[in-house]
Amino acid sequence: MEDEEEVEEPKAKPEVKMTTIILGLFPTAVTEEKLHEAREKSITRIFGPAKTLLKVKNPEKVGDFEGILQKKIEEHCQEGHTYFSQGEWEKAITCYTKALNLDPNKGELYEKKAEAFVQLCDFQSAAVHLRKVYCMTPREDIQARLAFILYVQGQSLYEQKVYLDALESFTHACELQPQNTLYHMRSIACLAAMNRFNDCLQMVNEEVEREKKNADLFVLRARLYEYFGKASPCFCNIQEALRLDPEHVEAQLLLAKLTQEAERSKDCAVTLAVGSNLKAALLKINRAIDYNPLDAKYFLFRGSLLRRLKDFSAAIDDYLKAVELCQTEEADEVRREAEKQVLLTYNDFAVHCYLKGCYEEAVLLLNKAIKGEKNEWGLYVNRGDCFLKLGQLNFAMADYEQALELRPLDHKLRQRIAWLYDEAGLQDFRHKQYLQAESNFSSAVENNPREIKYYLHRAKSRMFLQEVLGAKEDIICALLLDPTRDEAQTLTCNLFPGESIDSLLNSKAGDFAKSLLDQKLKAFPAYEALQRPLKPAGSESPSDVYVQIEDLPKAEAKAEAATAKEEEEVSEEKKLQRRLADCQQKSNQADQELKEALKKKPTLVSNTARVDPCPCLPPKECPNEPYCWRKFREGIGHF
Repeated sequence: MEDEEEVEEPKAKPEVKMTTIILGLFPTAVTEEKLHEAREKSITRIFGPAKTLLKVKNPEKVGDFEGILQKKIEEHCQEGHTYFSQGEWEKAITCYTKALNLDPNKGELYEKKAEAFVQLCDFQSAAVHLRKVYCMTPREDIQARLAFILYVQGQSLYEQKVYLDALESFTHACELQPQNTLYHMRSIACLAAMNRFNDCLQMVNEEVEREKKNADLFVLRARLYEYFGKASPCFCNIQEALRLDPEHVEAQLLLAKLTQEAERSKDCAVTLAVGSNLKAALLKINRAIDYNPLDAKYFLFRGSLLRRLKDFSAAIDDYLKAVELCQTEEADEVRREAEKQVLLTYNDFAVHCYLKGCYEEAVLLLNKAIKGEKNEWGLYVNRGDCFLKLGQLNFAMADYEQALELRPLDHKLRQRIAWLYDEAGLQDFRHKQYLQAESNFSSAVENNPREIKYYLHRAKSRMFLQEVLGAKEDIICALLLDPTRDEAQTLTCNLFPGESIDSLLNSKAGDFAKSLLDQKLKAFPAYEALQRPLKPAGSESPSDVYVQIEDLPKAEAKAEAATAKEEEEVSEEKKLQRRLADCQQKSNQADQELKEALKKKPTLVSNTARVDPCPCLPPKECPNEPYCWRKFREGIGHF
C-alpha cells in the first residue's frame, strides 16, 4: 500500500488537492467539495429540512461525554443559584429540574428546589423533595425541616377549614418529631374542630402522660371533661393545673364556675330536703359534690340525707370523708359535727338492725359507737337491749348500770333495769331460789316503784319465805296503785281472809303502807305524785339525739322511707301511754260487767221441795226363829 501512495503522489501535484481518508481497510480519495456535499446530504437525510443541528460543533473539539454532562449540570446549577438569589423561584426550579434530570443523585439540588417550593407556598411539592433528600441522606436537620414544612402546610389547611387534610399533615409531623408538643396540640385542635372529642381526649391523655408538668394540658383536659358532663374529673384537673401554676387565669375562671354551680345545686338540695323530698335532694347534692368534691359540708349534708333514707353504710362513708377533708383549723367545727354524726349513724344503724332481729350486728355497731363516745348513756342502753334479746342478762345489766351512772335520773332507764331485775327474779322463783328472787324483786321495786307486778311478785316470794308482814305490805301497796287488779285481789283474800279492800285500805296497816309508798314515789325522781299521768314526748327525735330502742314485748319493724315524704314516728312514751289507757279501759269495762253480774245474780234460797238424798229407814226387828228359805226344783219360772 505504501507503494501505491508513492505512485499516486506525483499525479496530484499540478492541479487537484487530494485528501486521504482511511475507512476501515479500504482507503478512498475524494475532494473536499464532494466530502462537504456528501455530509450535507447525510444530515438532510437523517434530520430532514430542520437547520437546528447544523451549528453543532465538531465532537472531536468538545471532549468526552462525561465532561460535557458535568459541564452542563454545572451551568444549570449556576443559573439556578442565580435565579434563587434573585427571588425568581420558578426559573430557579426550572434550572434545578434540568440539572436533576441530568444527574438525579444530587441531593443538595432537591433541597434547594424544596426551599423554592416553600417560597411559592407549594408545601406538598416541598415535602416530596425533602422526603427524597431524607431518603438519600437521613439527617436530623432534614427531618426537622420536613416536619416543620408539614406543620406549616397543616396550619395553612387548618386556616382554610380543611381540617381532615390538616390533621393528616400534623399527624405526619408528629410521626417525624414525636417529642414536639406543638404538633400534637395542632392535631388535637383539628380533632376538636371536627367534633371528634373522644379522640381528642385520648390524645390529651397521652400528652399528659408524656408531659405531667404542663398546666395548659390539664386545663384542656378539664374543658373536655366539662363537655362530656364529667364534673368530678374536671374539678380534679383544675386542681392539678392550679397546683402547677396557681396564677393560671383559665383554671381560676373554670374553678369559679364549678364552685358556683355546686353551690346552686346544694341550695336546691336544701330546699327539697325541707320539703321532705329526700330522693330528689340526694340527686341534687350528688351533683354538687361532683362539681366540688372537696367541700366537707356537702358530704355532711349528704350523710344526713342518707341517714334519713336508712342507707347507713353510705352515710357513715360520707361522714368519714367529711372528717378527712377537715384538716384545717377553720373546718374544726365541721369536723366535730361529722364525728358526732358518725356515732349517731352507728347508733341508728344498730337500732335498725335491732328492729330487723339482727342483734349481734347491732352489738358490733354499738361497740364502735361506744369506742368513739364513752360518755353517752343512750349507747349503753341500746347495747343492753341487744344483749337482752340475745339472752345475755349479765351483760345487759352491766350496760344498764353503766348508763344509770351517767344519767341517774332517767326514768326510762330505771324501767329497763326494773324489768330486768324482775325477769331475773322470776327465773330464781322458778328454780325455787326464793331469797334471791325476793332480792331481785326488791331491786325492781326500787327502780320502778309504780309497777304493780313487782310488788305482787315480791309478795309471793315473801310468802314462801314466811315473811307474812312484808307480803301483806306489798299487797296493800299493790292495792293502793290499782285496787281492781285481779291478782292483787286474789292474794288479798289469801292474806286477809274475810276483810274487804276498802276496810283494809282504811286500816292502820293501809295508812302505814300508803305513807311508805308515798315516800318511795317522792324519792323517785321520775314521778312527782302517785296519780300524775305520764306526759307524752314529741313525736320526732332531733337529729343530734341518740335514738333509743323501744322496749316492747314484740318490737315491730319501722316502716321504710319508700315515699318522698316520711311519716311521723310515735315515741315510746306515747305508745306506752296509749297502751296503759287501753288496759285501764278494759279493766274498767271488766269491773263494770262484774258489778252487773253481782247485781243480777240469782238467790241461793230455794222455795221448791227438797228430797233427802239418804232417807233413814226404821230398823227391822229380827225374829227369834230362823228364816226358812223356799226351795225350787224346777226354777223360778214355775213359781
